[in-house]
Amino acid sequence: MGTTTNIVWLQNEHDEPIPNELRSYTALFTSEDVCYQFISSLPSTLRGLTLVITDSTISIDRLLKLKQISTVYILSSSKSPVKTSSKIHGCYNDRQSLIEQIVIDLNRTKLSPPGFFNGFIAPFQGFLFILTHPSTWIRALVPAIIFTLLLFAFSVPGVWGMHLFTNHLTQRYNSRWMYYGIWMLRFLLYAVAIFLSLLLAFLTAQPLSSPALESLVRAQERELKYPNRPEESFCASVWRSIRVALVSIVVSCPVLLILTLTAFFFPPAAFLTIPLKFLFTGFIIAYDIIDYPLSLHLLGVRERTPWFKHYRWATLGFGLSMELIFFIPGAFLLLLPAGVCGATILVVAAERAQIEQPLLLIEAPIKS
Repeated sequence: MGTTTNIVWLQNEHDEPIPNELRSYTALFTSEDVCYQFISSLPSTLRGLTLVITDSTISIDRLLKLKQISTVYILSSSKSPVKTSSKIHGCYNDRQSLIEQIVIDLNRTKLSPPGFFNGFIAPFQGFLFILTHPSTWIRALVPAIIFTLLLFAFSVPGVWGMHLFTNHLTQRYNSRWMYYGIWMLRFLLYAVAIFLSLLLAFLTAQPLSSPALESLVRAQERELKYPNRPEESFCASVWRSIRVALVSIVVSCPVLLILTLTAFFFPPAAFLTIPLKFLFTGFIIAYDIIDYPLSLHLLGVRERTPWFKHYRWATLGFGLSMELIFFIPGAFLLLLPAGVCGATILVVAAERAQIEQPLLLIEAPIKS
């Protein structure tokens, strides 16, 4: 492997030859075992190697475990399931798209890691992306549409049930005062039914909208020339979104309760607890929204949690920006898609900033 080679290409003997523009920068292998032995012999401190596999039937389990490999691209002409790994940055159905992505990586330059300002403006960048791409408008409206449908689905039976219940009471009690009291109870029960319907619709609309939101993540990634990961099934997408929401609730409720009780029993502490609640709420919002693109890039809480720690200022800026936006009545579900697209911009910028140098050390850009 030459000093300018950072790509390891693994294919079978009958595959097409590597394009001439990439051949001098690529280490070619036709045996998984030989490829593994070669990479294993490299210094363990070496990072940033890209593994390209043009035959998805080749077993790559142990290759994915090598620390020297940071990015894996797979060419797969079939829809057979591909092993899931945080290192797999893209699965392609045609060879030309794969080559174009490699060329983009070759010409990639060092970027600064996102900070507070990048996080703060990311939701507005996401809104601009949706505004200028009409093909995303229907998907962006999915959360609001699902919320509206769920609200009617929950509130109509609830209100009708309260109406039947109070009608039964009016037939049972004939006193004038009881009649007025039952009417007051009826409106109170209507309000409770509508409030609970709003709460249930709000809690369930976002998880049910997760496939559409993840579709927006992929659209934003394509706009950024970032390779898409294999798509998740509807059930897997919804279940992942529910797990994230549950984690947010479990973590946030005790903290917010402690801060609220502290301010209640010791009022002077409100000067400290109110800003802390504002900052903490912003961070929870950021965690909930950034998880959409992040879960498509990394796997598991153990891999995602260090991201928030490393980019805590960008996360805080993003969360505070979304928190200010959500102060607008009804803005949560309407502008949530913009936040998801903005989170994608932030995650892609962070991932690209992790590369210390271009994947190939070349003097001039390669032309595809």
